[in-house]
Amino acid sequence: MGIRDWLLRLLGAPLPKPSTPSRNPQVDAAVEVMLRHPEADQDQMVALLADCGFAPPVAWRAYQFLPIAFAHVVFRSSGVRFQSRYVLKDPDAGTQSRHWLEDEPLYIAAVAAAEALALEGCTPQQLWPVFGRSAEWGVIQQCVELDGRLDGAILTEPLLMPFTGL
Repeated sequence: MGIRDWLLRLLGAPLPKPSTPSRNPQVDAAVEVMLRHPEADQDQMVALLADCGFAPPVAWRAYQFLPIAFAHVVFRSSGVRFQSRYVLKDPDAGTQSRHWLEDEPLYIAAVAAAEALALEGCTPQQLWPVFGRSAEWGVIQQCVELDGRLDGAILTEPLLMPFTGL
C-alpha cells in the first residue's frame, strides 16, 4: 500500500473510542483555536494560545503538548507505539531531563479533548490542524513512505524545549 492509499484509509477512518475524558475548558478553547488556524506559524499560534488565557510559558507548553496528545489518540489503534515519557532539553543551560507524559496536565487534558472530539464523530482529517503540528506526525509520515506499514513502529520520546520568551 502506498502512502496516498494509506493516508486516505487512515484519514477517513473513525477514531478509536475514548477512555474516561476529563475536560478542561481552557484546553478545549486552545484546541478550537488550533483547529480554526491551521495556517498559523509557531509564534502566531503561541500568541493565539496566550489569548485563550494561558500565560506565555504555559501557552508554549500547550503548543508542544496538545499536538502530541492528539497524535497519540489519532494513531492509538494504528500499531504505532508511543513512549510514555518526554525529554525536556534546555540547550542554554546544557541540561536534559525525562518526564512522564501522564504527569503533564496539559497532555492529559488534551487527550481528553481529542477523545471527546472522537466521540462527537470527528475524523483524523478534521483533527489534522492539531496533530499535524507534532513531530510524531512527521516521523509517522516518514515510516509510511518506507514500506507503507505502521504496525510495530516504535517512536522515540518527544524532545521538547523550555520557554525562552518568543
